[in-house]
Amino acid sequence: MAYDEIMPAVDQSTDLPQRAIESYDDAVDWLMSFADFERGSGPRRALPDFALNRIRSLLRRLDDPQHGRVTIHVAGSKGKGSTAAILESILRAAGYRTGLFTSPHLHEFTERIRIQGAPLPEVEFAQLCERLRPLIAAEQRDDPGHVSTFEILTALGFYAFQAHDVDVQIVEVGLGGRLDSTNVFARTDAAVITALSHEHTDILGDKITQIAAEKAGIISAGCQTAVLAPQRFDEAADVVRNAADDIPVALVDVGADYAAETAGVEPWGQWFRVTRRQPRPAESPSAMHLLPLLGRHQIDNALAAIATIDALNAAATVAVNSEALHKGIATVSWPGRLEAFALPAHLQPRDPDTAQTVVIDGAHNPESVQQALDACREYFPHQALHVIFGVLGDKALYQMAQLIMARSDDVYAAASDHPRARHPIEVAGAFVSTIWDGFFADYEELSEALEDAIDRSHRDDVILVLGSLSLAADARQLLTLKLLDELYDPPQIAQQPPTEDPTV
Repeated sequence: MAYDEIMPAVDQSTDLPQRAIESYDDAVDWLMSFADFERGSGPRRALPDFALNRIRSLLRRLDDPQHGRVTIHVAGSKGKGSTAAILESILRAAGYRTGLFTSPHLHEFTERIRIQGAPLPEVEFAQLCERLRPLIAAEQRDDPGHVSTFEILTALGFYAFQAHDVDVQIVEVGLGGRLDSTNVFARTDAAVITALSHEHTDILGDKITQIAAEKAGIISAGCQTAVLAPQRFDEAADVVRNAADDIPVALVDVGADYAAETAGVEPWGQWFRVTRRQPRPAESPSAMHLLPLLGRHQIDNALAAIATIDALNAAATVAVNSEALHKGIATVSWPGRLEAFALPAHLQPRDPDTAQTVVIDGAHNPESVQQALDACREYFPHQALHVIFGVLGDKALYQMAQLIMARSDDVYAAASDHPRARHPIEVAGAFVSTIWDGFFADYEELSEALEDAIDRSHRDDVILVLGSLSLAADARQLLTLKLLDELYDPPQIAQQPPTEDPTV
């Protein structure tokens, strides 16, 4: 389908001559010509420099496509992408036409804007960019040099959702919340705050309460329900509770109102039982679910999604029955997060008795690294742990290194194909400066680190790749040729939970 057939009309007049976008590569080149703060192709902004006037101006030129449908807005330090993906999968299973906006991407920009769970095809993405290009030029003319890549992607996402007439949009915050480019709604049906921790302290503040206040900024007078996921820091949770009270907005406190316990691990995922402490009349007090995402933290993310769906059901905003809830959780696909691979043929080791499992995870701060290490111990029993590690320049390298040295036997420093990736020699400094009896080496190429780890490991060992989502993406490309065409294929649903449960 051509975009001319589905896109709403916009005023494309501009007096600035520009080369047309004719392909996906042209679209990427065009996007990267603006200030991209994810990849560092522009000055790092301090918090006072962030503002919503640019994105609001862009959206006005598009006749405000962010409005007009059920909206779920998701912020947090960890788990917001997973929670958004679970919500989208549940709502799609219930028969709703869904739009999902997330960031960053693993392999291609098209992953950030998904219709019915599928990334936009590259040809559509290019057509979408070409449609908006004159408007961005006009915006640049009126406010020279200030439009960012993320602001354009945000506008593209809302425009695509309007063009495809989605019923529900699930929108993940990029950074912070209060002044994030996605915070442009007159009304949201649910504002979800996932786990909060220290991140982007140079922008959001170095205190957990400051970070929580920025995240809670997505809770506004137009918000119908706020959902607070289980939290590690009580003071952060209090900030969110107070923000909801001040507006006021009804708050679902997931940690207080719900409980979950693991109920078994299968090759395709983990079972967990959810308990609603105060179920509504139409809700079951207890149910078993299969989640194809590993790690205890993913159960917390699923719990936040379940609580959000319960609140939307209670408000009659959506109608999701228990079958759709179970199916949506069981078929969610969110790669690059504790994703396990058997070694493909092109990476088979010289010694057939070497490790057969590689796990990749996009953990990029101390807390998420600790979670990944804990999950490897619980979900991937092993004799020795070999860690391939690489980080971006603004991350807590030394704190993460300390955690890794406490758990791993071998460490292989490598860098991703990302302009802000630390050089492996710089990563090495965090390990060689500490007394540690493990093996350590640094590599110019990730492929060399992976090959060395494979050769040094044994069948009962695990190789874990972590430190950034970009490193996880590069490792994924080395481990499989299945990229966007099969990236979001839903997993098969197991027929039975580990024990009989009449609520499934």
